[in-house]
Amino acid sequence: MTNPWATLSQLGDSRLLLPTAVLLIAIGLWRGHPWARRWVVALLAVGLIVLASKLAFLGWGLGIASIDFTGFSGHAAISALVWPVILWLLTGGGKTGRWGAALGLLLAASIGYSRLPLNAHSWSEVISGFALGAAGSLATLSRATPIPCLRRRWVIAALAVGACVPAAIPQVHTHQLVVKVAKALSGSVKEFDREMLRRNEGLRQ
Repeated sequence: MTNPWATLSQLGDSRLLLPTAVLLIAIGLWRGHPWARRWVVALLAVGLIVLASKLAFLGWGLGIASIDFTGFSGHAAISALVWPVILWLLTGGGKTGRWGAALGLLLAASIGYSRLPLNAHSWSEVISGFALGAAGSLATLSRATPIPCLRRRWVIAALAVGACVPAAIPQVHTHQLVVKVAKALSGSVKEFDREMLRRNEGLRQ
């Protein structure tokens, strides 16, 4: 039987959301929309912060054992950054668009929560990741025009293309790539894990 939490978690897969966001940004920039420029900045900022936190822990063991924090949840962060903008675009901006963005945040919160029963993240990682992504999406839409002037079929097409990426490269997982980069940068033979973080914290005490 399919795990419903795993199914929900797939909606926060960066292989789905990053290509979708990049395509929508390209269309938005082509059409001259300011929200697209703000979204680029938010995407880069959130992505670099999440990546830095993961590399710091996996490569050097930098985390907070007391709150079980080993880095921002990437699923929670990218979901909160991308889904509100997608649903804002799909609902056409204005008051309806605000409802769309709110639904996007609710969906992102659900995706973030799904990481808990899957034992992929702790509460501190999910909440901080969601807050980081939500700040990015709200900054993107804070001064958005009432009507985004982006046709719904373009948004749907971008989602369709994004949905094809995980199927096209099922063997590629971003976490595995981050682990390899962290080990290469730190020179560690093995990446740090939660147990090592707790053990190091115990030694310091």
